[in-house]
Amino acid sequence: MNTHLIVANWKMNPESKEKAKAIVSEIESKIKKVKSVRVVICPPFVFLNEVAKSISSSKKLYLGAQDLFIGEGVSHTGEISPKMLKNAGAKYIIVGHSEKRELSDNDEMVREKLLGALKEGFKTILCVGEKERDAHGKYYQFLKNQLESALTSLPKKFIKNLIIAYEPVWAIGKSEKEAMKPEQLNEMAIFIKRVVSDTLHYKEINKLPVLYGGSVTFGNGKDIVEKGNVNGLLVGRESLEAEHFFKLIKEISK
Repeated sequence: MNTHLIVANWKMNPESKEKAKAIVSEIESKIKKVKSVRVVICPPFVFLNEVAKSISSSKKLYLGAQDLFIGEGVSHTGEISPKMLKNAGAKYIIVGHSEKRELSDNDEMVREKLLGALKEGFKTILCVGEKERDAHGKYYQFLKNQLESALTSLPKKFIKNLIIAYEPVWAIGKSEKEAMKPEQLNEMAIFIKRVVSDTLHYKEINKLPVLYGGSVTFGNGKDIVEKGNVNGLLVGRESLEAEHFFKLIKEISK
């Protein structure tokens, strides 16, 4: 990937559609001249339409969703289907985020969501990451199990829309100093690509984008991407501050 991918995961923020629109409008106004970066905004479901309207004319901003529901029929209170997301204008979808895994999604559900999103043609971001780092390296097996569970026997035609986001849970929501060091990330990025390659055995895996998420700021983002050998970032709280988020985007684009 010559173009770096930066995904803004707003989680359960902001508190109003006016604030959501203001954040996107400020980013959109500043990003027009920035090169070699593609930015995806993943707002809460209730703000999808507002964000879609704000970025409709942008060539740098894309709409994403934080999750989706895969199931038969229409009797699923509180859920959002792939077709609804597609009609709302979403191009990207996050599946398997650690917070969803902790709340409800087991490995089987993550795989179902991944396959469902890919079948509908979405660029699908599969989140993986260990809860903690142990001295014996058991986290490698934990990460391997997550990847194999989601990807085993994945049809070759879906590879072009697959993106892996590595988010070590222990690094999420921490200070910049507590984020994963680029040297550690480089090692994990190589490990992830090796596991995916061993699982799928497709040549196309060489082009598979790997993102990093976990306490990313405009102060450490550039080093994480360059020294960590990843293709982009999954950004949480920093993406809600338009000025900070633009600084991050600008640094990555240099």
